[in-house]
Amino acid sequence: MSIFKDVKEDAVQNEELNAKDDLFTVVSEEEQDDVDLELLDSLMEDDSLVAPEEEEEPAEEEPEQSEAESQTAQTERPAEADPEGVTVITKGTTINGSIISDCSLDVMGTINGDIECLGKLTISGKVTGNAMAAEVYVNTDRLEGNITSEGSVKIGLGTVIIGDIVASSGVIAGAVKGEIDVKGPVVIDSTAIIKGNVKAKSVQMNNGAVLEGFCSLAYASVEIDNIFE
Repeated sequence: MSIFKDVKEDAVQNEELNAKDDLFTVVSEEEQDDVDLELLDSLMEDDSLVAPEEEEEPAEEEPEQSEAESQTAQTERPAEADPEGVTVITKGTTINGSIISDCSLDVMGTINGDIECLGKLTISGKVTGNAMAAEVYVNTDRLEGNITSEGSVKIGLGTVIIGDIVASSGVIAGAVKGEIDVKGPVVIDSTAIIKGNVKAKSVQMNNGAVLEGFCSLAYASVEIDNIFE
């Protein structure tokens, strides 16, 4: 009986020890949780340990352009000529107003207004107004207006021009009443009649041409005044 009693007492003691160990473990885990929560709360409250939020830099606002400035910017953009394009004003067509073309222009009809062309301008119709182009060829009965060309100007036989001519080179076979200012050579054909002054780099005047005015070789490379000093 004593043996069974001792075994029973040992079992009771082991159960009590296991219960104490379980209680200690539970208490330790709860204490650990409390410590972790307290530590976490203290870290969250410490501002020095919190990463500073990045401040977004305000985007630079582009200065607003007024309508007048935007329109000016658009008009100041250089236009490029279309070398292959040709605009044709057919015979029987009448345009009252100015024309601007970024390609070559062939005028067979009637235009009452100025012409601005970035390509070659060919006039065989009737034009009343100034003409400006990269190259101008006029073969019509009458044109009233100034002619300005970045390249050459050709005035055909039987054409009457009432206005000034400015170009880099020129060939005149018709009649011109106005000032002629050419930075290069000028050929005045035998059928030409000019009433006005001619200023050029060189002048070739064929027999039979009529010139009523002064002829000045102002663009010549020779300093004429130095020769006579």
